Amino acid sequence: MNLKVVFKKSKNFDVKSNRIIKYIIIHYTGMKNQAVAIQRLQSQVAKVSCHYLISKKGKIYQLVKDHNIAWHAGKSKWEEDVNLNSKSIGIELVNNGKEIFPKNQIRALLKLLTALKKKYNINSKYVLGHEDISPIRKKDPGPKFPWTKLNKLNLSKKR
Repeated sequence: MNLKVVFKKSKNFDVKSNRIIKYIIIHYTGMKNQAVAIQRLQSQVAKVSCHYLISKKGKIYQLVKDHNIAWHAGKSKWEEDVNLNSKSIGIELVNNGKEIFPKNQIRALLKLLTALKKKYNINSKYVLGHEDISPIRKKDPGPKFPWTKLNKLNLSKKR
């Protein structure tokens, strides 16, 4: 991947050999501050993680290597697939859920999505929000997320 990515290791993951990555799941952190979000995603008490976190300024952090299973989706389902952690890459955007996503953050997300979709041959219809796979429990990335921009660039087919 030709992106500048800073590695901030989280121990919150499972190992599975030869895992097939079918989905990309987009989240927001629910926190305004990236340092607090990274700390939580590394916390062995919180038991959550993601593969990538994108700051408001567009800096990309990787917390779990792609070939490992990050703990981001929880109880989840899409079509006939359940437990989407095992089949997906999770991307967290630093956002409290009530604010507009900054342009630099979305620009970085578009680059990351383009690279991941190409690398793992992911169908645009499988780039989803946490709200899609866990609708009763979750509402992220929420109504302020620019799905139409992703759709126009064929990075998603949502909405």
